[in-house]
Amino acid sequence: MANPSTGSSPTDKNASLNVDLLRESLTDLLIPNPKQSSNFAATLNFTNCVLGAGIIGTGGAIASSGFVISIATLVCCALLTRISLDMIIRLGSTRDGANFEKLGELAFGKLGKKIVGCAKFLYSFGCCCAYVVVIRKNLGSGLINISSCGSSLCKTVFNDEVFCSIVCLLLVLPLSLKRNLDSLSRFSFISVCCVILIASIVFSEFLDRDPMTYSDNTLYFEVRSGYISSLGTFVFAFVSQHTHNGIYSSMKNQTPKDWEQVSFYSILIACTVTVLTGCFAYLTFGLETQSDLFTVYHESVQVDLAEILLSFTMIFTFPMPFYTCRALVGEWLFSVQEVGGEDVEEALLKAEGETEGKKTAELTPCQWTFTSLGLFAVTMVIALTAPNLGAVLDFVGCASGSAIAFVLPAAIFVKLENHWTPKVVFMAIVGAFVGIVGTGFAVANIIFP
Repeated sequence: MANPSTGSSPTDKNASLNVDLLRESLTDLLIPNPKQSSNFAATLNFTNCVLGAGIIGTGGAIASSGFVISIATLVCCALLTRISLDMIIRLGSTRDGANFEKLGELAFGKLGKKIVGCAKFLYSFGCCCAYVVVIRKNLGSGLINISSCGSSLCKTVFNDEVFCSIVCLLLVLPLSLKRNLDSLSRFSFISVCCVILIASIVFSEFLDRDPMTYSDNTLYFEVRSGYISSLGTFVFAFVSQHTHNGIYSSMKNQTPKDWEQVSFYSILIACTVTVLTGCFAYLTFGLETQSDLFTVYHESVQVDLAEILLSFTMIFTFPMPFYTCRALVGEWLFSVQEVGGEDVEEALLKAEGETEGKKTAELTPCQWTFTSLGLFAVTMVIALTAPNLGAVLDFVGCASGSAIAFVLPAAIFVKLENHWTPKVVFMAIVGAFVGIVGTGFAVANIIFP
């Protein structure tokens, strides 16, 4: 029955409320606004941060490690990463909203802040290198194949190293020179859709594969010699501690409970897509699966499209970790804290004029350009000479990913809370093992491939 005073029924009101909620979520998704993101929009943004180059390298890591042991390790890394993320947010929420670096300072003084900053830099820099390697390995070949241009001129122009350098100079560098990164956050939804489309293409290729006979069960249960050196790739697939404070600070409801909802669904989506992509790639090619996944596929329009989509996803993702690197280097070299010198989220807040009361000293144009070009040049040299994506993922994941995701959060928790839990101890042990042993094996594989 209609309400006499309003002329509308309770059902109409509920329908109107649902429409308003849907409109609000879509608005947050398509037009992001700092400190105005719903949990739904924050989940998509954080999923985009988690999903990256690791999704492409997982198949090769499974081939090097073993099928069942790899799936178990991926799930374990996803669970530990989520525990670590939630732990950092909870610790910060009880200490005036302290971010990761501030927690390091509260726990271990200035040295703790520097250690966290170094770990963030190394991991963010490694991400930049990995993204360029993905562009180098996929964009040129994808464009050549999809355009059916087989002339020598096309092959020269679209040469992996040459074309990658041109694209990075014309697209990646200008995007990375921006001081305001707010516009790049609008690509989160598109990036997530692209990654899901790529996973769908991998599944489609699995369905169309030539039948393979797995008469030897060791293809599934064997633990292979490359397992330890591949631990970095498994860790790399989910590490996001260098960006999660930014997502949290953009949420409307900044409570640990709301964050745990965001982290749960983001890690769940990332884990599902990563595991399925790696598994279907491995089941398609078996031991021949490579870390540069699409190099083993036969030429087809959908595979070429996947390579191009993946490359553009990396192009628009590159500036985020690059900004973190530049802010930290600027602080170290020039003693200038670029909007606090700690986190990308503060840069996003500054872009909206919401950093009142904070130190907002900026790098001068000369310092900004010098730091940007120097970092970009070093990134390009390493990425263009890296043997393959797997080598980058293994080293970055082991050397810095384990520290930023497991070791440092566990150490900070024990120091600030004055007690330990079995989860924290297990996290610290896993991180230390991967960081020490895994890094050693990863370096050995780079030197003696």
